[in-house]
Amino acid sequence: MAQRYQLLIRDRHGFERSVPLTRSVTLGRQSLCDVVLSDSMISRNHLRLELRDDHWYAEDLQTTHGSFYKDQQLGRAVWQPGTPLRLADGAYTLTLVSTDQSSSELHLQAILETAQLLAEEVELEDLLEQSLDKLLAISRTDRGFLMLLEDGELNTRVQRNLGKELEGAIHLSLSSVHKVFETGDPVWILNVAEDDLLLNQHSIQRLELKTILCLPLLLQGRRLGVVYLDSRRPITEPPDRETFEAIVALCAIAIERTRLSEENLRTHVLATVGQVASSIVHDFKNGLFVLRGHADLLELSTQDTKVRHHSNKIIECVDRLTHLSQDVLDFAKVRVPHLETVELSTFLEGILEPMVPRAAELGVQLRTEGLVCQVKLDPGRFTRVMENVLSNALEATMDLHGEILVTWTQVTSGVQIRVKDRGRGIPRKVIKRIFEPFFSYGKKKGTGLGMATVKKIVEEHGGTLEFISEEGAGTEVIITLPDHPITDTVKSLDQSTGNHQALTENP
Repeated sequence: MAQRYQLLIRDRHGFERSVPLTRSVTLGRQSLCDVVLSDSMISRNHLRLELRDDHWYAEDLQTTHGSFYKDQQLGRAVWQPGTPLRLADGAYTLTLVSTDQSSSELHLQAILETAQLLAEEVELEDLLEQSLDKLLAISRTDRGFLMLLEDGELNTRVQRNLGKELEGAIHLSLSSVHKVFETGDPVWILNVAEDDLLLNQHSIQRLELKTILCLPLLLQGRRLGVVYLDSRRPITEPPDRETFEAIVALCAIAIERTRLSEENLRTHVLATVGQVASSIVHDFKNGLFVLRGHADLLELSTQDTKVRHHSNKIIECVDRLTHLSQDVLDFAKVRVPHLETVELSTFLEGILEPMVPRAAELGVQLRTEGLVCQVKLDPGRFTRVMENVLSNALEATMDLHGEILVTWTQVTSGVQIRVKDRGRGIPRKVIKRIFEPFFSYGKKKGTGLGMATVKKIVEEHGGTLEFISEEGAGTEVIITLPDHPITDTVKSLDQSTGNHQALTENP
C-alpha cells in the first residue's frame, strides 16, 4: 500500500474540494499557481507546500494577510497531517490528509472526483480552470494548457505555469499539438530519455522535460479541443493510461454540457428580448414621441431660463430612452439588409467626419487607411455598426492621448474592416461576454445592446466579426463582409486634420 497525500480546501462559504498532493506546489490567486485560490484576500503567490524527506513543509510567501498554523502566524514549518492551516484570516482552511490506497482505489477515486464536474453549475471559464487543475493533479505533471475549437480554430482557453507565448515554451510545436487534435492520436511519453527522436531535440534538452502528455478532447467522435501536459521531473508513479483517458473524456463531456447550457441560456434571453420588444416597445416609443413634442413646445413658448433648462433635461432623457427603445427593436427584429453598392472609403470617412471634433476634445487621434473600393452593404444599418464600434473605441482611449486607426482591405473572402485602438483593453473574462445582450462593461450609461446589435447586423450581411483585446494593450475589431470589391486607388485620410493624401494612383 502506497502512502498518498491529499490537500482538502474549504473556503469561507463552506465549499470543499480536494487536490491530490504528489509534489511541491504553490497556492495563490494568480492563474500560474499550481492551485488557484480566487478569494481577493489571497495574495498572488500565497503559500508554498514542499515535500522533503517524506515530510511536508508549509511556507507563507510574505503575504499581506498572512497564513496561520496552530494559531500562530506562519513563516515556514513542518505541516502535520490532520492539523488545519488557515489562509488570510479564514478565507481558506487547508488540511493535509495522509491516505493509504491501492492503485485501483486511486483510479476509481480520480474518476469519481472528475465526474463531479458534470454535476456542478459553473461558468465555462471556471470549469476549464477546474478541469486543467484536476488533470495536472492526477497526471502529476507541472505545466499545461487546454485548447478548445472555436469558430473553426483552436484557441488556448486556460494554462498553467506557461508564458503568454506557447510556441517555444513547450517541447512540441503547436503544429504537433494541432495534429493530435486533427488525428485523435494522443502523445503519451512518460520518459523522454527512452525516446531517441525527442531526446535529440534542442527544446527537450533546453527545458529538461521528462514527461509529455497531449490528448484530444473527444465526445462521440467529435473533436472539441486538446489538452497538453508536461513535467520537468520524472513521474515515479505514472497514471494508468486507460484511466487517464477516461478522465479526459469526462472533462470533455462536462465542457460540452456547460457550453450547451450557456448557449441555451443565450437563446432563451434572445427569445425573451423579442417578446418584450414586440409587446411594449412600440407603445413606449409612441409615448416618448408625445413627451418630446410637448417639451419642444414648452422650450419654444418661453424665454424663461429655468423653464428652458428643465425642458432641455426632459428632451435629453427622452432621446436617451428613444435610443434604448430603438436598440431593443433593432436587436429583436430579424431584418433583410437592403444592399447597395457603396464606395467604402467615402462611406467610412462620412461616418468618421462628425466624430473628429469629439475625438479632439478627448485627446484622441482618428486615422483611416485603405483602398478605394466598392462593396455591397445596407448603409443605414451598417452605419450603426461603425458608430457603435467607434464610440466604444473612443471611450476606451479617452484621456490616454491615444490613436484609433480604421483600415480596410480586400481579402480572399471579401472586404475586411479593422478598427484598432490603443486604449485600456478588456479583461479576458469580459471578452467572452462582450456580445451578450444587456451586458455592459466600462460605460456609465451603456444599454448593453451595442455590441450584440453590431454582431447581429454584421451576420445579417453574411459577414463575420472578430474581437481581439488584451487588458492594457488596446482592442481590435475585425469585420469581414462577403463581397468582391473593385480596387481603384490607395488612399489615406488623417481624420485629426481632415486632410486627404493620395498615396498611389492607378493610371
